Order: sequence, then C-alpha cells, then structure tokens
Amino acid sequence: MSQQGVSLQSNRTADAPDLAELHRLLSQALGRRGQHIQRVWRSSDRSASFVLDVFGSEETSDPKWRLYRESPSGRQLLFDYPSCDVLLIHNSIVTSCGQTAARTSMGLSKSAIVPDTPPPSAGEPEIAKTPAEEDEHARGITGELADTSLDRLLERLRSEKSTGRLELRKDHHTALLFVKEGIPVDATASDAEGDDAMVELLTWKSGSFSFEPRVLRNSHTVHQTLESLLAQSKQLGERTDYLTKAGMSAGSVVVARDTNCSDGEFAQKAYRGAPMALPELTRFYRSLDGKTTIEEMAHSAQMSRVQLINVIYHLVINGLAKISVPIVLQKKNTMQPRAIETAAIQGVMMSLRRLETGMFIYPAFLYFLEQEYFRCYRSKTPLSVIVFEMRCKNDSAERESLPSAAVLDAVLRISQLKRHVDLLAHYDSMDYALLLPNTKANGAQIFAKRIVKSLTDSPLAGDISSSDLSLAVGVASMPEDFSELGELLGAADMAMAQSRDTKKPVIMYRDIKPITL
Repeated sequence: MSQQGVSLQSNRTADAPDLAELHRLLSQALGRRGQHIQRVWRSSDRSASFVLDVFGSEETSDPKWRLYRESPSGRQLLFDYPSCDVLLIHNSIVTSCGQTAARTSMGLSKSAIVPDTPPPSAGEPEIAKTPAEEDEHARGITGELADTSLDRLLERLRSEKSTGRLELRKDHHTALLFVKEGIPVDATASDAEGDDAMVELLTWKSGSFSFEPRVLRNSHTVHQTLESLLAQSKQLGERTDYLTKAGMSAGSVVVARDTNCSDGEFAQKAYRGAPMALPELTRFYRSLDGKTTIEEMAHSAQMSRVQLINVIYHLVINGLAKISVPIVLQKKNTMQPRAIETAAIQGVMMSLRRLETGMFIYPAFLYFLEQEYFRCYRSKTPLSVIVFEMRCKNDSAERESLPSAAVLDAVLRISQLKRHVDLLAHYDSMDYALLLPNTKANGAQIFAKRIVKSLTDSPLAGDISSSDLSLAVGVASMPEDFSELGELLGAADMAMAQSRDTKKPVIMYRDIKPITL
C-alpha cells in the first residue's frame, strides 16, 4: 500500500457494498485524492474477507478500484482498474466474488498470494491450547482503546506470539497494523506508513480496535522496537501539545521569521537536532509562504504528519518560524461554489442503464448519439460508431447468446479499453454498440481490433474460449462514410452483417465494395 493513507469503512458482517454505497465511495475518492478508501466485508461462508480499495490519484481523472480476497492462506487480487462507473464496479464485484472459488481452483500466480505464518518446523513442539483459548484465537479480539491502550494490547499479542491484522478506528480514521508472532511488521495510518504510522497510532487514546488472527500482508515496513516507538510517540504527543498552545490548528499557517537569512545562517540555527537532512529542511523552510495552512501542508508535503509536526516544532523552538492565523478578506460579492449533487447525477445515469450489464439502454444510446452528432456538425469534428454481436458457437454451427457471466466479463474488458467519453450500449435485441466521439475511421478500426484481441486472448467467464466465440464487428464513421445519422447506423449495420457472413472479425464500411448491377 502506498504512503498516502487509508480511510477504512469496515463492516465484516454486511454484504458487499450496494450501488448507493459505491456512489459514496466514489465521491470520497474524488474529493480526497491521494488517500485510499477501503471497504471490508465477510464472505457468505465467513471463510474469507473481501477488501475493496479505492484510490483517487492527483494525476489521473478516474479513481483506481482494487478488490482483494483475504483468507488464512493469504491475499489474492481479484481485479484492478480505473473507472468512474459505479455500475461497472458493482457488476465486477458480483462477478469476482461469485467466481472466487473457480479462480482459486484454476490457480493464480504466486505473486498474488501473501503467505501466512509457516507451520512449526519438523520436531518443533506446539504449545497446546485449551478449547477456550482456541475459540478466542479463532474469533479474534475486539475492544476500546480507552479501556486497553495500544501498547498494552501489543504486549499481549507479543506474549501470545499472535499473527494477524489489527484494525484501529478513531472518528473517521482507520489504521491497519499487522503483527507476526507478536511483533509489528507493517502499519498504515492516515498519511504515514511503517515506523511513522506506529508512532502516530501510539498517540491514540480513544477509538476501537479489532484483531483478526492469521491474516498477514506480505510487506515489512516497521523496523524499530516497540520501546523505541513508544518513546517517540510520547515525544510526538508533547510536541503536538506545545504547538497547539502556540496556536497551531488545521487552519493556521507557519511563517518564516527571517526570509532573508542565508543558507549558512539557517544551518547554524537549525543543524542541532534537525529532524531531517539540512538540505531538505532548508527547502521546506524556503517554501513557507505564510498562506498555505497546516492542513494543506499535510496533504501536499511529501512527509507524514509525524514528520511534519517534528519539522514545525524544530523550526518554532529554534526561533526560525512562528505559527500565525491567516488574514481572510471578506468581500460582499465573494463567489460561493455550489455543491454538486453527484448522487443525483449518478441516479439519472443509472436510470439509463441495464442493471444486469451496466450498459446504456438503446434509447439512451440514440439520445447521446444525436447530441454528439449535433456537436460534431457544429465543430466539424469526426464521429465513429461500432456495432457488434457476440455469440456462442454450438455443435450445429448455429450461434447462441452468451451467458450473462460471459457478457459481464466482456463488458469489463471493453470498459478497460475505452475512453471515459466513449459510450457502450445495448443495440437491437442482442447486439451492442460503441459511440466514439472525435474519432476518425482509422482510430475506430484500431480500437475495434483491440476489442477483438481483448475478448479472444483468454476465455471469457464461463469458459467461453476464442474457438467457442463468434464475433462480428462493423464500423462506420462521419463524415467519411455518411453525414446523416440514419445512414451512419445503416452503414455500421451493413458492415457488421458482412463481418458475420465473411467471418472476418472487423469490417469497415469504407472497405465494402459496391455491388454493380
């Protein structure tokens, strides 16, 4: 897991998230870019857990969704792709969770499996446990940090040589801590990872915790002893209290006292007990503009909250910086951003789709096609349409419709290839269509071939191999082929029919030879 932090919404007894909850997760990921949002639930037979991780990157528009299956044998990645389409994510969750057993039996690469604690070596005696101890070990531990501090809880896990995952929840924050034979080996909290995360967690005096045994992540980020981490945590608490009394809050700013001092003068004052290398500390000091709030620093600075507190404390205590409250100029005509109701937007979009496939319905396809046609007509930009059919071959050489699992798998593969502006929809009764704005015929042809390759590279869900799959793809473009919508769709239909008759996977309308009478 990256260092950007985790906000976890855990419910181990509930079902998988529904569409409404996926909407909320999407909104959180888009509004809190740089943070991982996670949702955890139990499998129906309680033999494993599923972890849905959503991460909104600062560099890309679509958040990345990952689904993991965690069991005593390790962690398995079920899917990983970016999308703003919650219906697509919902269908992929249903498909992935329903096919977990089949995928496991087929075998996965070892890199997807996190090994659990190995069994005792030959000849090593095992310590017998009473039935009550065995039952508690299987159930795990839950409680409140106000009743049992984290350091006492870790001492208990160390004395019992426990292996597993500890989740800690405080307000809207959740942290993950993995222990192996009682020793912390991996930790993630807020924007910190490893030792810094442990220092942060040990300052938590309230919140709840739950320990799940025999779940381990194949990552080693905690390296210091618990005693050393406790000492640093105590120091962090003292420094936080000092800065709070000095006026530090999420909305306050850090101001450099002398912006004209040379690097040499700064080094003389800052070198003793510096929390980081002097060149890095100097760059941080020079970046203080008196406008960036501490909350904004915590998001933008390439350091954890623990490091940020230590750096600010060091600069303040050495007289190099001070904490101040920014002056906000209130104007009568200040523009106030209007909240965008993403749930309402998603609700409209959902009404235009088939829930079982996630694709737009045919009337919605026609509506968006017409809107895109008007836009292209005004701006003189190209537009392409792909219509295609997917069928199963049988022994009698007839073609049958694909099973629903295979259709879902195909939708997921195509959705991973298409752009966000491209639109995938149902077409006629059993066919499908793609609307490709601002795309010329050559680009549409390349994309159509990529679709065919993706659908035939490996079997679709339900063991539909390429030899069992019948594909027919027709492509038409505007203004290269026609300039009217009806003619454009008719050209695409004709190309798809010729693809089916000639058994060529992709046919461009422009390549169809006219019939001479």
